Amino acid sequence: MKINIGNKMITSTDFSNAETAWMIEDAILVLEHLKSENKIVLGGDILTEKLEHNYDSWYYNVESSQNSKFNVECSIKLAFEYISNYVRTNGNAFYVVFVIEDQSGNA
Repeated sequence: MKINIGNKMITSTDFSNAETAWMIEDAILVLEHLKSENKIVLGGDILTEKLEHNYDSWYYNVESSQNSKFNVECSIKLAFEYISNYVRTNGNAFYVVFVIEDQSGNA
């Protein structure tokens, strides 16, 4: 998958039939794109540079009493904070797989 953000083309790596992995250094730009598309990030997994699960992950619980805009912003903020802290602690030789809520409200 490719997305164009500003003047930068970001390309993901197909990890499996159902998942795509983004270089962690591009993850913040991907989050900006997801926010512009009003996507709720339900969570994500961190992969090693060899695209192996290391079982580091985060998740967001959708607030059903809140509107979609609230959930988009909160989920993006949580993902941004997790990824930023992860890079500070572990470096940037990792990939991220995002779990995005689809239009029907499912992962």
